[in-house]
Amino acid sequence: MLSILGATTFWFFNAMNKNYDTRLDYPINYVFERDSVVIVSPLAKQIKIDVSSGGWNLLRKTLRINATPIQIPLDNPTEIRFLTRASLIPMISDQLDGLKLTYLVTDTLFFNIENKVTRKLAIKVDSLHVPLKDSYRLTSRIRTNHDSVSFTGPKSYIAKLSDPVFMKFNEKDLDDDFDDEIAYQIDKIIKPEPKETNVKFEVSRFLYKDITIPIEFLQFPEDSSAVAEQSDIKIFYTINEDFENEVNNTDFSVTVDYTMLNPRDSTITPILMYAHDKALDIVLAEDKIKVDFPPPSLR
Repeated sequence: MLSILGATTFWFFNAMNKNYDTRLDYPINYVFERDSVVIVSPLAKQIKIDVSSGGWNLLRKTLRINATPIQIPLDNPTEIRFLTRASLIPMISDQLDGLKLTYLVTDTLFFNIENKVTRKLAIKVDSLHVPLKDSYRLTSRIRTNHDSVSFTGPKSYIAKLSDPVFMKFNEKDLDDDFDDEIAYQIDKIIKPEPKETNVKFEVSRFLYKDITIPIEFLQFPEDSSAVAEQSDIKIFYTINEDFENEVNNTDFSVTVDYTMLNPRDSTITPILMYAHDKALDIVLAEDKIKVDFPPPSLR
């Protein structure tokens, strides 16, 4: 066992003193002013290179011991879109301490860096897209504690922002009054200040109801030579559940005026004269009332 251990040790140290070729994933670092720009796409953190060197040196580099990252200077980072192999080889070769570059496997380094800009925009909640639960509606105006926000990010992204910028709800099926902080409908690379805005509004449940009332007939012949086929009409409406019990059939009026008779089909369009002020989305069950003309013997 001692002989095997000794032979192995001798072989190992002898082998490490020879030169070898190998492929490494070598760390890189970019040198440029970062405060005034935004890195839109992640930068490559390493490059793949083929190198030759002594065994000990290659072992240290493979284990990342004393492996100083290669510095890639970007004098105009917003103008440079890529660096090719021809551009990279000289700067890499000069910085490989104890290693000889035999081949650069990484063909091209790509960059997507833009100028950082800030733009102040109005913010708004789109009332049509508040995620309310079915049968619920807004019953107050939407209030926010900020009317504008400063957005900072890549120049092209900021230029595409709408004015105003709309808020983004994380909640769904809201069925109660709302008072919470919500974010904005923007890309994550854009940084808003403040990050969120408080939004408040009230909501209530609305009921779909119907009521039947007598029709008021106007200008019909007194001799009953013209008679409507129905004497009442059903009305459909929506109302806040808080006011449901306040409504009765005397709060509505529908008239049918004989002077509006359509001789082609013997019908009259009923007219809603008034309704309860809390009743919404009012619809009459019939949009035409049929009129009969009985013979004298049946009058």
